[in-house]
Amino acid sequence: MRLLTILKLIQLPAALALGPGDADTMFKDFNSAFLVRSGGDIFYKEALNNGNQSATWSGSLNILGAQDAYERTGDPETKTLINELLTTWLKANPPNENDDPNPDPWDRNGWNDDLGWFTLALIRGYQMTGNEAFLGPAKSGFDYAFRRGWDTQYNGGGIWEENPKYAAREDPPKEPNKEALSNDSLGKVACLIYQSTLDRSYLQKAEQIYAWVSKNLINHSTGQVNTGIYMNGTRNTATAVYNQGTFIDYANLLLAITGTRTYYDDAKKALEFGRASLTTNGIFSKDANHINTWADEFARGAGHFVRDNGLWDEYYSWMVSNADFILKNRRSDLGITWNAWDKPTPSDASLISNKFVSAVAWLQYTPPVIPGKVGGIHTLVNQRTGMAIDSAGERENGAKVVQWGVNDSLNQRWLLTQNADSSWNIINLASWKALDFPGESKADGVEMVLWTANRDENQRWEIEEQEDGSYKISNLASGKVLDDGSGAENGTVLVQNGWSGEEGQRWVLQ
Repeated sequence: MRLLTILKLIQLPAALALGPGDADTMFKDFNSAFLVRSGGDIFYKEALNNGNQSATWSGSLNILGAQDAYERTGDPETKTLINELLTTWLKANPPNENDDPNPDPWDRNGWNDDLGWFTLALIRGYQMTGNEAFLGPAKSGFDYAFRRGWDTQYNGGGIWEENPKYAAREDPPKEPNKEALSNDSLGKVACLIYQSTLDRSYLQKAEQIYAWVSKNLINHSTGQVNTGIYMNGTRNTATAVYNQGTFIDYANLLLAITGTRTYYDDAKKALEFGRASLTTNGIFSKDANHINTWADEFARGAGHFVRDNGLWDEYYSWMVSNADFILKNRRSDLGITWNAWDKPTPSDASLISNKFVSAVAWLQYTPPVIPGKVGGIHTLVNQRTGMAIDSAGERENGAKVVQWGVNDSLNQRWLLTQNADSSWNIINLASWKALDFPGESKADGVEMVLWTANRDENQRWEIEEQEDGSYKISNLASGKVLDDGSGAENGTVLVQNGWSGEEGQRWVLQ
Protein backbone atom coordinates (compact mmCIF):
# COMPACT_ATOMS: atom_id res chain seq x y z
CA MET A 1 0.00 0.00 0.00
CA ARG A 2 2.79 2.45 0.90
CA LEU A 3 4.61 1.72 -2.38
CA LEU A 4 1.46 2.50 -4.37
CA THR A 5 1.03 5.76 -2.44
CA ILE A 6 4.59 6.84 -3.19
CA LEU A 7 4.21 5.99 -6.88
CA LYS A 8 1.06 8.08 -7.02
CA LEU A 9 2.90 11.01 -5.47
CA ILE A 10 5.72 11.02 -8.01
CA GLN A 11 3.72 10.59 -11.22
CA LEU A 12 4.77 13.24 -13.74
CA PRO A 13 2.53 15.21 -16.08
CA ALA A 14 2.66 14.13 -19.69
CA ALA A 15 4.38 17.24 -21.05
CA LEU A 16 6.94 19.93 -20.27
CA ALA A 17 9.35 17.79 -18.24
CA LEU A 18 12.05 19.72 -16.40
CA GLY A 19 15.11 20.32 -18.51
CA PRO A 20 18.39 22.26 -18.56
CA GLY A 21 17.85 25.99 -18.56
CA ASP A 22 14.36 25.93 -17.03
CA ALA A 23 15.52 27.36 -13.69
CA ASP A 24 17.31 30.18 -15.52
CA THR A 25 14.25 30.84 -17.67
CA MET A 26 11.87 30.93 -14.71
CA PHE A 27 14.06 33.48 -12.92
CA LYS A 28 14.53 35.51 -16.10
CA ASP A 29 10.77 35.57 -16.75
CA PHE A 30 10.05 36.60 -13.17
CA ASN A 31 12.49 39.48 -13.59
CA SER A 32 10.99 40.45 -16.93
CA ALA A 33 7.55 40.61 -15.33
CA PHE A 34 8.38 42.38 -12.07
CA LEU A 35 11.90 43.88 -11.97
CA VAL A 36 11.99 47.68 -12.24
CA ARG A 37 14.98 49.95 -12.83
CA SER A 38 14.19 53.57 -12.01
CA GLY A 39 16.97 56.11 -11.78
CA GLY A 40 19.59 54.54 -9.56
CA ASP A 41 17.11 52.19 -7.88
CA ILE A 42 16.27 48.59 -8.72
CA PHE A 43 13.39 46.72 -7.12
CA TYR A 44 10.56 44.25 -7.62
CA LYS A 45 7.19 45.89 -8.12
CA GLU A 46 4.01 45.00 -6.27
CA ALA A 47 2.12 43.51 -9.21
CA LEU A 48 1.94 43.55 -12.99
CA ASN A 49 -0.48 46.48 -12.79
CA ASN A 50 1.18 48.18 -9.83
CA GLY A 51 4.64 49.66 -10.39
CA ASN A 52 5.23 50.60 -6.75
CA GLN A 53 8.13 48.95 -4.96
CA SER A 54 7.16 45.73 -3.21
CA ALA A 55 7.40 47.00 0.35
CA THR A 56 9.08 45.90 3.57
CA TRP A 57 8.72 42.15 4.21
CA SER A 58 7.11 41.36 0.86
CA GLY A 59 10.08 42.99 -0.85
CA SER A 60 12.38 40.80 1.23
CA LEU A 61 10.56 37.67 0.06
CA ASN A 62 11.13 38.57 -3.58
CA ILE A 63 14.81 39.27 -2.93
CA LEU A 64 15.15 35.87 -1.28
CA GLY A 65 14.03 34.36 -4.58
CA ALA A 66 16.81 36.18 -6.43
CA GLN A 67 19.25 34.91 -3.80
CA ASP A 68 18.09 31.35 -4.52
CA ALA A 69 19.06 31.87 -8.16
CA TYR A 70 22.53 33.08 -7.15
CA GLU A 71 22.95 30.20 -4.73
CA ARG A 72 22.37 27.78 -7.61
CA THR A 73 24.58 29.49 -10.19
CA GLY A 74 27.22 31.68 -8.57
CA ASP A 75 26.56 34.03 -11.48
CA PRO A 76 28.39 37.40 -11.05
CA GLU A 77 25.56 39.35 -12.68
CA THR A 78 23.07 37.90 -10.20
CA LYS A 79 25.42 38.81 -7.36
CA THR A 80 25.42 42.39 -8.63
CA LEU A 81 21.62 42.31 -8.87
CA ILE A 82 21.33 41.16 -5.24
CA ASN A 83 23.63 43.95 -4.12
CA GLU A 84 21.51 46.50 -5.99
CA LEU A 85 18.20 45.09 -4.76
CA LEU A 86 19.25 45.16 -1.11
CA THR A 87 20.78 48.62 -1.42
CA THR A 88 17.50 49.94 -2.84
CA TRP A 89 15.50 48.03 -0.20
CA LEU A 90 17.54 49.59 2.62
CA LYS A 91 17.10 53.02 1.09
CA ALA A 92 13.31 52.53 1.12
CA ASN A 93 13.26 50.75 4.49
CA PRO A 94 16.01 52.29 6.64
CA PRO A 95 16.45 50.70 10.07
CA ASN A 96 15.95 54.14 11.62
CA GLU A 97 14.06 57.13 10.26
CA ASN A 98 16.18 60.30 10.12
CA ASP A 99 14.02 62.02 12.73
CA ASP A 100 13.46 58.94 14.89
CA PRO A 101 15.02 59.40 18.34
CA ASN A 102 14.65 55.68 19.03
CA PRO A 103 17.82 53.88 17.91
CA ASP A 104 16.14 50.46 17.75
CA PRO A 105 16.05 49.21 14.13
CA TRP A 106 12.61 49.11 12.50
CA ASP A 107 10.99 49.94 15.85
CA ARG A 108 7.96 51.26 13.97
CA ASN A 109 7.16 47.64 13.00
CA GLY A 110 5.83 45.44 15.80
CA TRP A 111 5.91 42.16 13.87
CA ASN A 112 8.97 40.10 14.73
CA ASP A 113 8.54 37.78 11.75
CA ASP A 114 8.77 40.88 9.52
CA LEU A 115 12.16 41.59 11.07
CA GLY A 116 12.96 37.93 10.47
CA TRP A 117 12.41 38.29 6.71
CA PHE A 118 14.20 41.67 6.63
CA THR A 119 17.28 40.29 8.32
CA LEU A 120 17.21 36.95 6.50
CA ALA A 121 17.48 38.68 3.13
CA LEU A 122 20.21 40.95 4.49
CA ILE A 123 22.39 38.25 6.05
CA ARG A 124 22.10 36.02 2.97
CA GLY A 125 22.97 39.08 0.92
CA TYR A 126 26.04 39.69 3.04
CA GLN A 127 27.19 36.10 2.62
CA MET A 128 26.74 36.34 -1.14
CA THR A 129 28.16 39.80 -1.83
CA GLY A 130 30.46 40.53 1.11
CA ASN A 131 28.84 43.98 1.43
CA GLU A 132 29.29 45.08 5.05
CA ALA A 133 26.33 47.47 4.65
CA PHE A 134 24.09 44.40 4.92
CA LEU A 135 25.76 42.72 7.90
CA GLY A 136 25.26 45.56 10.38
CA PRO A 137 21.47 45.88 9.89
CA ALA A 138 21.09 42.09 9.86
CA LYS A 139 22.78 41.85 13.26
CA SER A 140 21.10 44.86 14.84
CA GLY A 141 17.70 43.81 13.47
CA PHE A 142 18.03 40.32 14.89
CA ASP A 143 19.36 41.64 18.20
CA TYR A 144 16.40 43.98 18.57
CA ALA A 145 13.78 41.38 17.58
CA PHE A 146 15.25 38.91 20.05
CA ARG A 147 15.60 41.50 22.80
CA ARG A 148 12.03 42.74 22.54
CA GLY A 149 10.44 39.47 21.41
CA TRP A 150 11.90 36.72 23.60
CA ASP A 151 9.61 36.32 26.59
CA THR A 152 9.72 33.85 29.49
CA GLN A 153 6.64 35.07 31.38
CA TYR A 154 4.38 33.03 29.11
CA ASN A 155 5.01 29.58 27.60
CA GLY A 156 8.52 29.34 29.08
CA GLY A 157 10.11 31.39 26.31
CA GLY A 158 9.65 31.98 22.61
CA ILE A 159 9.47 35.10 20.46
CA TRP A 160 6.22 36.98 20.07
CA GLU A 161 4.80 37.10 16.55
CA GLU A 162 3.55 40.65 17.13
CA ASN A 163 4.89 42.19 20.32
CA PRO A 164 2.11 42.67 22.92
CA LYS A 165 2.31 46.47 23.08
CA TYR A 166 1.74 46.65 19.32
CA ALA A 167 -1.02 44.02 19.40
CA ALA A 168 -2.81 46.10 22.04
CA ARG A 169 -2.89 49.07 19.63
CA GLU A 170 -4.67 47.10 16.89
CA ASP A 171 -8.32 47.93 16.21
CA PRO A 172 -9.70 45.80 17.72
CA PRO A 173 -6.83 44.78 20.03
CA LYS A 174 -5.34 41.39 19.22
CA GLU A 175 -4.39 38.56 21.55
CA PRO A 176 -0.61 38.17 21.24
CA ASN A 177 0.85 34.78 20.50
CA LYS A 178 4.17 33.17 19.66
CA GLU A 179 4.37 31.64 16.21
CA ALA A 180 6.64 29.38 14.21
CA LEU A 181 6.97 32.15 11.65
CA SER A 182 8.75 34.58 13.98
CA ASN A 183 10.80 32.00 15.88
CA ASP A 184 12.01 29.93 12.93
CA SER A 185 12.80 32.84 10.61
CA LEU A 186 14.84 34.56 13.32
CA GLY A 187 16.44 31.26 14.29
CA LYS A 188 17.67 30.89 10.72
CA VAL A 189 19.05 34.42 10.86
CA ALA A 190 20.96 33.63 14.05
CA CYS A 191 22.51 30.59 12.36
CA LEU A 192 23.61 32.60 9.32
CA ILE A 193 25.04 35.40 11.48
CA TYR A 194 27.02 32.75 13.35
CA GLN A 195 28.34 31.35 10.07
CA SER A 196 29.33 34.86 9.00
CA THR A 197 30.93 36.05 12.24
CA LEU A 198 31.62 32.91 14.31
CA ASP A 199 30.17 34.82 17.26
CA ARG A 200 28.95 31.96 19.45
CA SER A 201 26.34 34.11 21.15
CA TYR A 202 24.28 33.88 17.97
CA LEU A 203 24.63 30.11 17.86
CA GLN A 204 23.53 29.94 21.50
CA LYS A 205 20.43 32.00 20.68
CA ALA A 206 19.71 29.83 17.63
CA GLU A 207 19.85 26.71 19.80
CA GLN A 208 17.77 28.39 22.51
CA ILE A 209 15.01 29.35 20.08
CA TYR A 210 15.06 25.91 18.48
CA ALA A 211 14.73 24.12 21.81
CA TRP A 212 11.65 26.19 22.60
CA VAL A 213 10.11 25.59 19.16
CA SER A 214 10.80 21.86 19.44
CA LYS A 215 9.06 21.66 22.81
CA ASN A 216 6.10 23.92 22.09
CA LEU A 217 5.30 23.94 18.37
CA ILE A 218 6.39 20.59 16.90
CA ASN A 219 4.35 17.40 16.91
CA HIS A 220 7.25 14.97 17.05
CA SER A 221 5.07 11.95 16.30
CA THR A 222 4.02 13.34 12.93
CA GLY A 223 6.51 16.11 12.06
CA GLN A 224 3.79 18.76 11.89
CA VAL A 225 4.82 22.33 12.63
CA ASN A 226 1.96 24.04 14.47
CA THR A 227 1.29 27.70 13.74
CA GLY A 228 1.71 29.01 17.29
CA ILE A 229 0.79 29.10 20.94
CA TYR A 230 -1.23 31.66 22.93
CA MET A 231 -0.45 33.15 26.32
CA ASN A 232 -2.77 30.65 28.08
CA GLY A 233 -0.96 27.68 26.51
CA THR A 234 -3.56 26.94 23.84
CA ARG A 235 -1.91 25.83 20.61
CA ASN A 236 -2.94 26.94 17.16
CA THR A 237 -2.55 23.66 15.28
CA ALA A 238 -3.13 25.10 11.81
CA THR A 239 -0.48 24.27 9.24
CA ALA A 240 1.24 26.22 6.47
CA VAL A 241 3.78 25.07 3.92
CA TYR A 242 6.03 28.06 4.63
CA ASN A 243 6.08 27.21 8.36
CA GLN A 244 6.99 23.62 7.57
CA GLY A 245 9.77 24.68 5.20
CA THR A 246 11.29 27.35 7.43
CA PHE A 247 11.59 24.80 10.22
CA ILE A 248 13.27 22.25 7.92
CA ASP A 249 15.83 24.83 6.80
CA TYR A 250 16.43 25.92 10.39
CA ALA A 251 16.99 22.33 11.54
CA ASN A 252 19.33 21.67 8.61
CA LEU A 253 21.40 24.76 9.42
CA LEU A 254 21.88 23.61 12.99
CA LEU A 255 22.69 20.10 11.75
CA ALA A 256 25.49 21.47 9.57
CA ILE A 257 26.79 23.79 12.30
CA THR A 258 26.74 21.29 15.18
CA GLY A 259 26.57 17.82 13.64
CA THR A 260 23.83 16.87 16.13
CA ARG A 261 21.73 14.01 14.74
CA THR A 262 18.48 15.19 16.37
CA TYR A 263 18.28 18.05 13.89
CA TYR A 264 18.46 15.58 11.00
CA ASP A 265 15.63 13.51 12.44
CA ASP A 266 13.46 16.58 13.01
CA ALA A 267 14.04 17.93 9.50
CA LYS A 268 13.37 14.54 7.90
CA LYS A 269 10.09 14.06 9.72
CA ALA A 270 8.97 17.62 8.93
CA LEU A 271 9.79 17.12 5.26
CA GLU A 272 7.82 13.87 5.17
CA PHE A 273 4.82 15.55 6.80
CA GLY A 274 4.92 18.35 4.26
CA ARG A 275 5.13 15.99 1.32
CA ALA A 276 2.36 13.69 2.55
CA SER A 277 -0.04 16.10 4.27
CA LEU A 278 0.36 19.56 2.76
CA THR A 279 0.14 18.67 -0.93
CA THR A 280 -2.55 17.64 -3.39
CA ASN A 281 -1.47 14.34 -4.95
CA GLY A 282 2.09 15.29 -4.03
CA ILE A 283 1.94 18.79 -5.52
CA PHE A 284 2.03 22.04 -3.53
CA SER A 285 -0.93 24.24 -4.38
CA LYS A 286 -2.52 27.29 -2.77
CA ASP A 287 -4.83 29.66 -4.64
CA ALA A 288 -6.05 31.66 -1.61
CA ASN A 289 -5.97 35.36 -2.39
CA HIS A 290 -4.69 36.40 1.06
CA ILE A 291 -1.52 34.29 0.77
CA ASN A 292 1.67 35.94 -0.45
CA THR A 293 4.32 33.25 -0.91
CA TRP A 294 3.53 29.64 -0.10
CA ALA A 295 6.20 27.05 -0.85
CA ASP A 296 9.33 29.20 -1.23
CA GLU A 297 10.63 28.38 2.24
CA PHE A 298 9.83 24.70 1.68
CA ALA A 299 11.91 24.84 -1.50
CA ARG A 300 14.85 26.14 0.52
CA GLY A 301 14.36 23.74 3.39
CA ALA A 302 13.90 20.65 1.25
CA GLY A 303 16.52 21.73 -1.28
CA HIS A 304 19.23 22.31 1.30
CA PHE A 305 18.37 19.24 3.37
CA VAL A 306 18.26 16.87 0.39
CA ARG A 307 21.44 18.33 -1.14
CA ASP A 308 23.51 18.46 2.04
CA ASN A 309 22.58 14.95 3.18
CA GLY A 310 22.65 13.14 -0.15
CA LEU A 311 18.96 12.22 -0.23
CA TRP A 312 18.35 12.65 -3.96
CA ASP A 313 17.38 9.01 -4.51
CA GLU A 314 14.56 9.43 -2.02
CA TYR A 315 13.17 12.82 -3.02
CA TYR A 316 14.32 13.73 -6.52
CA SER A 317 11.37 12.29 -8.47
CA TRP A 318 8.91 14.08 -6.20
CA MET A 319 10.78 17.37 -6.51
CA VAL A 320 10.81 17.02 -10.30
CA SER A 321 7.08 16.29 -10.28
CA ASN A 322 6.43 19.64 -8.59
CA ALA A 323 8.80 21.35 -11.02
CA ASP A 324 6.98 19.82 -13.99
CA PHE A 325 3.62 21.09 -12.76
CA ILE A 326 5.15 24.55 -12.32
CA LEU A 327 6.27 24.46 -15.95
CA LYS A 328 3.01 22.98 -17.22
CA ASN A 329 0.90 25.70 -15.59
CA ARG A 330 2.91 28.81 -16.44
CA ARG A 331 1.29 31.77 -18.09
CA SER A 332 2.09 31.21 -21.75
CA ASP A 333 2.68 34.92 -22.36
CA LEU A 334 4.90 35.74 -19.35
CA GLY A 335 6.31 32.39 -18.22
CA ILE A 336 5.41 32.94 -14.55
CA THR A 337 3.59 30.48 -12.25
CA TRP A 338 1.46 31.30 -9.23
CA ASN A 339 1.22 29.46 -5.90
CA ALA A 340 -1.32 26.90 -7.13
CA TRP A 341 1.10 24.77 -9.13
CA ASP A 342 -1.52 22.21 -10.18
CA LYS A 343 -3.77 24.85 -11.76
CA PRO A 344 -3.20 27.09 -14.79
CA THR A 345 -1.87 30.50 -13.77
CA PRO A 346 -4.63 33.08 -14.35
CA SER A 347 -4.13 36.17 -16.49
CA ASP A 348 -4.83 38.50 -13.58
CA ALA A 349 -2.58 41.56 -13.56
CA SER A 350 -3.51 42.37 -9.97
CA LEU A 351 -1.86 39.26 -8.49
CA ILE A 352 1.09 40.39 -6.37
CA SER A 353 4.63 39.45 -7.32
CA ASN A 354 5.07 37.40 -4.12
CA LYS A 355 2.60 34.85 -5.49
CA PHE A 356 5.05 33.94 -8.25
CA VAL A 357 8.33 33.69 -6.33
CA SER A 358 7.71 30.22 -4.84
CA ALA A 359 7.84 28.70 -8.32
CA VAL A 360 11.13 30.50 -8.97
CA ALA A 361 12.56 29.16 -5.71
CA TRP A 362 11.48 25.56 -6.33
CA LEU A 363 13.23 25.36 -9.68
CA GLN A 364 16.48 26.68 -8.21
CA TYR A 365 16.66 23.66 -5.91
CA THR A 366 15.52 20.99 -8.40
CA PRO A 367 18.30 20.04 -10.83
CA PRO A 368 17.35 18.90 -14.36
CA VAL A 369 19.18 15.59 -13.77
CA ILE A 370 19.61 13.69 -10.54
CA PRO A 371 22.91 14.75 -8.91
CA GLY A 372 25.74 12.31 -8.41
CA LYS A 373 27.76 11.51 -5.32
CA VAL A 374 29.92 14.64 -5.09
CA GLY A 375 27.52 17.22 -3.65
CA GLY A 376 26.68 17.54 0.02
CA ILE A 377 28.69 17.20 3.21
CA HIS A 378 31.80 15.02 3.08
CA THR A 379 35.10 14.20 4.69
CA LEU A 380 37.81 14.34 1.98
CA VAL A 381 40.45 11.66 2.58
CA ASN A 382 43.79 11.41 0.80
CA GLN A 383 44.28 8.07 -0.92
CA ARG A 384 47.98 7.85 -0.08
CA THR A 385 48.00 8.91 3.55
CA GLY A 386 44.46 8.01 4.62
CA MET A 387 44.31 11.45 6.29
CA ALA A 388 41.55 14.04 5.94
CA ILE A 389 41.56 17.63 4.73
CA ASP A 390 41.34 19.65 7.93
CA SER A 391 40.95 23.32 8.85
CA ALA A 392 43.12 22.75 11.95
CA GLY A 393 40.75 24.74 14.14
CA GLU A 394 41.69 27.94 12.31
CA ARG A 395 39.05 30.51 11.43
CA GLU A 396 40.94 33.46 9.98
CA ASN A 397 41.41 34.32 6.33
CA GLY A 398 44.75 33.01 5.10
CA ALA A 399 44.98 30.13 7.58
CA LYS A 400 46.66 27.07 6.06
CA VAL A 401 44.63 24.00 5.17
CA VAL A 402 46.25 20.78 6.37
CA GLN A 403 45.74 17.05 6.50
CA TRP A 404 45.05 15.24 9.78
CA GLY A 405 44.11 11.80 10.98
CA VAL A 406 40.41 11.15 10.35
CA ASN A 407 38.34 12.06 13.41
CA ASP A 408 34.98 13.19 11.92
CA SER A 409 35.20 16.58 13.62
CA LEU A 410 33.69 19.67 12.02
CA ASN A 411 37.25 20.70 11.08
CA GLN A 412 37.12 17.80 8.61
CA ARG A 413 33.58 18.26 7.35
CA TRP A 414 33.18 20.13 4.06
CA LEU A 415 30.05 21.22 2.20
CA LEU A 416 30.35 20.80 -1.57
CA THR A 417 27.96 22.86 -3.69
CA GLN A 418 28.02 23.34 -7.44
CA ASN A 419 28.14 26.40 -9.69
CA ALA A 420 26.45 26.83 -13.06
CA ASP A 421 29.79 26.15 -14.79
CA SER A 422 29.90 22.69 -13.09
CA SER A 423 32.72 23.69 -10.77
CA TRP A 424 32.42 23.16 -7.02
CA ASN A 425 32.64 25.29 -3.88
CA ILE A 426 34.25 23.55 -0.89
CA ILE A 427 33.21 25.10 2.44
CA ASN A 428 34.52 24.05 5.85
CA LEU A 429 31.83 23.49 8.49
CA ALA A 430 33.97 24.59 11.44
CA SER A 431 35.21 27.90 10.03
CA TRP A 432 32.57 28.46 7.31
CA LYS A 433 35.46 29.52 5.08
CA ALA A 434 36.16 28.26 1.58
CA LEU A 435 39.08 26.16 0.37
CA ASP A 436 41.04 28.77 -1.57
CA PHE A 437 44.02 28.99 -3.90
CA PRO A 438 45.70 32.24 -2.81
CA GLY A 439 47.14 34.88 -5.08
CA GLU A 440 47.95 34.70 -8.74
CA SER A 441 50.86 32.28 -8.75
CA LYS A 442 50.30 29.07 -10.67
CA ALA A 443 53.54 27.53 -9.49
CA ASP A 444 53.76 24.07 -7.98
CA GLY A 445 53.91 24.01 -4.20
CA VAL A 446 51.63 26.98 -3.46
CA GLU A 447 49.93 26.30 -0.12
CA MET A 448 46.13 26.19 0.13
CA VAL A 449 44.31 28.45 2.59
CA LEU A 450 40.91 29.23 4.09
CA TRP A 451 39.16 32.39 2.91
CA THR A 452 35.74 33.98 3.17
CA ALA A 453 33.57 32.41 0.49
CA ASN A 454 33.19 34.60 -2.61
CA ARG A 455 32.85 32.02 -5.42
CA ASP A 456 35.65 33.61 -7.42
CA GLU A 457 37.65 31.31 -9.70
CA ASN A 458 40.33 30.69 -7.09
CA GLN A 459 37.62 29.11 -4.90
CA ARG A 460 36.10 27.02 -7.69
CA TRP A 461 37.22 23.42 -8.05
CA GLU A 462 36.72 20.79 -10.73
CA ILE A 463 36.10 17.41 -9.11
CA GLU A 464 36.56 14.49 -11.50
CA GLU A 465 36.01 10.86 -10.61
CA GLN A 466 38.86 8.53 -11.58
CA GLU A 467 38.64 4.90 -12.67
CA ASP A 468 39.47 3.66 -9.17
CA GLY A 469 36.61 5.68 -7.61
CA SER A 470 38.87 8.40 -6.18
CA TYR A 471 38.64 12.03 -7.21
CA LYS A 472 41.01 14.53 -8.81
CA ILE A 473 40.38 18.02 -7.40
CA SER A 474 41.63 20.84 -9.66
CA ASN A 475 41.54 24.58 -9.04
CA LEU A 476 39.77 26.52 -11.78
CA ALA A 477 42.09 29.54 -11.56
CA SER A 478 45.45 27.78 -11.48
CA GLY A 479 44.64 24.55 -13.29
CA LYS A 480 46.70 22.69 -10.65
CA VAL A 481 45.44 19.84 -8.47
CA LEU A 482 45.08 19.49 -4.73
CA ASP A 483 48.09 17.57 -3.39
CA ASP A 484 48.94 16.10 0.02
CA GLY A 485 52.26 17.97 0.09
CA SER A 486 54.26 14.73 0.14
CA GLY A 487 53.85 14.50 3.90
CA ALA A 488 52.08 11.96 6.07
CA GLU A 489 52.13 13.78 9.40
CA ASN A 490 49.31 15.60 11.16
CA GLY A 491 49.49 19.24 10.17
CA THR A 492 51.11 18.79 6.75
CA VAL A 493 49.93 21.74 4.64
CA LEU A 494 48.12 20.94 1.41
CA VAL A 495 49.55 22.41 -1.80
CA GLN A 496 48.78 22.59 -5.50
CA ASN A 497 50.85 20.69 -8.04
CA GLY A 498 50.64 19.60 -11.64
CA TRP A 499 48.67 16.40 -12.15
CA SER A 500 50.76 13.26 -11.94
CA GLY A 501 48.02 10.78 -11.08
CA GLU A 502 49.86 9.63 -7.96
CA GLU A 503 47.91 8.60 -4.85
CA GLY A 504 48.85 11.82 -3.05
CA GLN A 505 46.67 13.70 -5.56
CA ARG A 506 43.68 11.39 -5.30
CA TRP A 507 40.90 11.97 -2.80
CA VAL A 508 38.12 9.77 -1.45
CA LEU A 509 34.76 11.28 -0.48
CA GLN A 510 33.33 9.89 2.73
